[in-house]
Amino acid sequence: MAKELVYFQNFAKLKDTKVAFNDITVIAGKPGTGKSYVMKFMYAIDEAFKLKKNSLALKSTKQELEKLLKENKLLKENNKNFFSRIFALSQSKKFNDIKKNINSIEDKLKDMEYFLENEDSCNRLYTSELSNILNAIFSNKIQISKTFSCETVNMRIQCNDNSLDVVLDCLKDNDNGKTNIVINEKLLQENIFVETPLILEFKKFMKREEGKTPYHIESLLNILDTDYSFTNEEQEKFIKYFTQKSKEIIKGNIESAGDSFIFNKEYDKNYDIVNASSGTKSIGLLQYLVTNKALKKGSVLYWEEPEVHLHPEWQLRMIELFIELMNAGVKIIFSTHSPYMCDYLNAISKKQKFSDRVSFNLFKEEKGIVENYILENQKDWNKIQAELLDPLEEIMWEYV
Repeated sequence: MAKELVYFQNFAKLKDTKVAFNDITVIAGKPGTGKSYVMKFMYAIDEAFKLKKNSLALKSTKQELEKLLKENKLLKENNKNFFSRIFALSQSKKFNDIKKNINSIEDKLKDMEYFLENEDSCNRLYTSELSNILNAIFSNKIQISKTFSCETVNMRIQCNDNSLDVVLDCLKDNDNGKTNIVINEKLLQENIFVETPLILEFKKFMKREEGKTPYHIESLLNILDTDYSFTNEEQEKFIKYFTQKSKEIIKGNIESAGDSFIFNKEYDKNYDIVNASSGTKSIGLLQYLVTNKALKKGSVLYWEEPEVHLHPEWQLRMIELFIELMNAGVKIIFSTHSPYMCDYLNAISKKQKFSDRVSFNLFKEEKGIVENYILENQKDWNKIQAELLDPLEEIMWEYV
């Protein structure tokens, strides 16, 4: 994809600045500069758009749904079989809502018909989805800023006193100005946010309550619970290749074991995931998201500070795995404090001639205001070196 610029105003500490996104996006900077806020916000945008489009996927199964409703008068008594058939038709998480109330199906279909025909309704539904997700991630949108705005190539988002307003430019047909939405398999791919790879260990012990677990964490837990069985020959080939490449690093595989995970170590016994090293969990989580088919062409992976728990050598190996995912059609966005990961990605992208597919952002704070520097040449690159390495140099000089 071409580089996309997203414009933030009064967003957390970002007063007035742009952030560049690409096939691989790096957001570097010191702690407390807003890297996590930007990543979670962009994740919410992608996730709300996916949920909205998944709800539209119901429209494409309208005739099938109506046929099933007419044929089976015992739906309320036999809804398990009914919903397995619907899932095969749409693969949409929105059916979780329908399971709770079968009688709402016909109303939902009518709503979606109106949704497709009315642009204002389209904007309202997306705004509602985005608002709910932001509140479920940040506990309240005001945690970002009381008033802020964000503009992407496809939409404009304005928040005033917790009231969110969104205009979706991407929904207009260039020829007639009418709403134009196409349903395809890409719309059903996963957006995955990894805050910590230790979720593999915590999953077994986490108390999950609807509406209380942060959205991005609950979403990842659901993804780890799922085995996405729909694949093709190209994906199966990639899964085999990626599994072998990651196995060479951690010397084994991460496998599901009901409500937990095990580390199947090469030439050794299986270990409960609790007993695996934190670095193994990091690489292993990435491996598992590929083997359970959640990460595939069209998916977006957000990862906060992947260098945490990783030896410098494994940080470089993680970059290599990210590149493999990029080449398989997965979009990668990660924040980092690691000069190793930044330098290696910069060097290898130039050597392998895909630097146009990578965007480096450096968040720098001065007097409480953060400005983003989009690094595009070697002169710019010195800024990231100084920001990430100068603190270490200053400490070392104290003892020399």
